[in-house]
Amino acid sequence: MMSKNLSRPEPIDKSYRWEGLIFNGVCILYFIFLSPKIAKVASSAMRDPDARPIWLGIILIVITLLEIYALPVKMRFVRWAIRKHGDKGNSGMVLWMFHAVLSIIILFTIAGSFGLKIGSGEGETDIPWWMSLLLVATVIKELAFLMFMLGSGDDLPKGKYERPSVKERLIDLVLVIYACLGYTVIWGSITIGLSMERQNTPMYIINLFVAGLLFLVFYLPLRIPYLIEERAQIKSGSDELRFCGSILAVMIPAIWVLS
Repeated sequence: MMSKNLSRPEPIDKSYRWEGLIFNGVCILYFIFLSPKIAKVASSAMRDPDARPIWLGIILIVITLLEIYALPVKMRFVRWAIRKHGDKGNSGMVLWMFHAVLSIIILFTIAGSFGLKIGSGEGETDIPWWMSLLLVATVIKELAFLMFMLGSGDDLPKGKYERPSVKERLIDLVLVIYACLGYTVIWGSITIGLSMERQNTPMYIINLFVAGLLFLVFYLPLRIPYLIEERAQIKSGSDELRFCGSILAVMIPAIWVLS
């Protein structure tokens, strides 16, 4: 007779293979239905001092402050899940560098949304003291993020970051909103108004290639925890194909709608 003291096997974390796909799916819907309007507003905030879309600035401030809490906690959930499944995740340091640059672009967009002038005095490249302080704070925030990304998860308390978790779902909501808005305002601030030249086939192909590279540079750093979790699961060619397919599924509407 089997002993009643035998422990039951731990339940399978079914969300482990679906976290990134769900994130991408939400982004696809956002890019199709909302991103063109947000991109135009972000572009006006950076180019027209009289536009002042204050509502966009407020939303970006709120979601940026929420990300300060959400990203480190999400990284703990991801590190725990990777460790629990016996996989090995990378640090995400390369993407972190891009994330830091994108955070600074978002900061400038926030300032533009309130009609705040970045250039001061004689030179347009001069940065006012208040922006210098905000830039320093942004760099400190990004360095703190890096510390969490470099963690292995070995010191995490057992059971605190188990799935399913309502807390993690709320954090996912914050991060997907940050990624969607962040990508759109960055695209709107830098590339909107540039013609893809669809009537010129050779130039259109070249522009599509460039737009694809820009998409990867803008989008992937805004979903670092999900990318680390996805890459840790890749064991075969089919896993790699599934990952690339999910990113391509986001890239197509993101480029098509915003170009």
